Amino acid sequence: MRIRVTLAVAMALAAVGCSAPADPAPSAEPSPAADTPAPLGTGGAAAPQLNWTRCRGGYECATAPVPLSYREPGGAKLDLSVIRLPATDPAHRLGSLMINFGGPGADGIGELTRFGGRYPAELRARFDLVSFDPRGIGGSSPIHCPGADRLPAPGSPLHDNGFWAASAATGKACAAGSGAELAHLSTANVARDMELLRQSLGEPRLNFYGYSYGTYLGGTYANLFPDKLRAMTLDGTLDLVANSTGQPGTQNAPVDVRADVATAQQHELEAFFAACSAAGPGKCAFAGGDPKEKFAALYARLTHGGVGGVTVASLMQTMDRSLYQWSRWPRLARTLAALVPSAPVSPAPVADPWVPTHSPGFLAVQCLDSDLPQDPAQYRELAAREEQRQRYFGLAPVFAMAQCVGWPARDEDRYLGPWNRPRQHPALILSNRHDPATPLANAQATAKELGDGRVLTVEGAGHTTLDVPSKCASAAMVRYFVDLAVPQEEATCPPDVGPFP
Repeated sequence: MRIRVTLAVAMALAAVGCSAPADPAPSAEPSPAADTPAPLGTGGAAAPQLNWTRCRGGYECATAPVPLSYREPGGAKLDLSVIRLPATDPAHRLGSLMINFGGPGADGIGELTRFGGRYPAELRARFDLVSFDPRGIGGSSPIHCPGADRLPAPGSPLHDNGFWAASAATGKACAAGSGAELAHLSTANVARDMELLRQSLGEPRLNFYGYSYGTYLGGTYANLFPDKLRAMTLDGTLDLVANSTGQPGTQNAPVDVRADVATAQQHELEAFFAACSAAGPGKCAFAGGDPKEKFAALYARLTHGGVGGVTVASLMQTMDRSLYQWSRWPRLARTLAALVPSAPVSPAPVADPWVPTHSPGFLAVQCLDSDLPQDPAQYRELAAREEQRQRYFGLAPVFAMAQCVGWPARDEDRYLGPWNRPRQHPALILSNRHDPATPLANAQATAKELGDGRVLTVEGAGHTTLDVPSKCASAAMVRYFVDLAVPQEEATCPPDVGPFP
């Protein structure tokens, strides 16, 4: 099983205020010292030859052998599956645009064939759209984790002593089935693969578009190979520092706590309440009365036990999925309306929090990229504090990366910063006002960490602009890649449609 981006796309063109390419803004971090050793590059590895063949309609496919370890460029190889959609106007082609659709664990081959034809016509005319299955995923020497898809859910971390052993089972299965490959799957090595692909494509500099996790890949490439980057759009942006080590004082918290996704989810829930009330009962089934009070009442009722098969855990899983895409809000409203109790009750301690579980492909990358606390006692202490701070959403982020505790591999060639190595052009950063997975605050932090990021905010709710289509944001993205023009500071764009049309 592979984690995939389950998103709807609608991209078109409209106007947005843009300015000429700006000089990079002063960095929020100290500039790298002159004697800072350069991180491992590609080790002199030869760029693979890409023999393109027609596949999947108008697409072309190729296989690219790359080193398993860039410390041994002439040693064992991994085969990457690569795909491209050629530019529709070859006479005015500007180059290739590399796209990563997130995850980690999403396969670029399937996602580009799914979304490629929906990108704006001008972008498709001027660029070959290129993607690939990252190493260890899909058609690119996939890892093997025997039996991982049949493992039971790990249970409750609050009361089940077997939770941590069950959470570690996926890692043990991957170690048994994948061997040495498991220690070479960090984002930094994917970025090194991308640099070889840039050379193979014959591009003097890379153009890159990354969604969600793909923003971390973009930030990593931009700092491993800063002189090889032309333009980079990050959409639904991770906080680069939070995803790697955490800022001083936060290192002992898991990634999603460092990123504070609980607050982002709470803010989006409040936006849902406001939009539902404004839409009225005719369009939103949860309208009428105070939606905040009604939600508090139904949540309190579920803390005493399930109602019609719905538990606190299943409710919060539904909430998580619904907040990813605001087109799901009408259905969420109907679900919540059916759960409102006839009489209020006092809340009880939560015994069955929702704990996200992840695919092996996700874990094989995330567990290498991120420094995470390894002592279960730290998680229990943090859980108590986070539930107090964010009643509804505080627990899930604490345990979201529990499967990484005791992960049986380490990539010595991962990249942990600095993130502000000088580049020729600023980065365009797109963020929704309310994003439950990669909050706007993360986009703003990454703009400062890069030292040259320009944030464009879409006034909608959902994960990445794929889930909140905006002609205005698409137009800005096209102008950036074609003309290297970035929006004005604090620019915003409207969404094409709202959640209760």
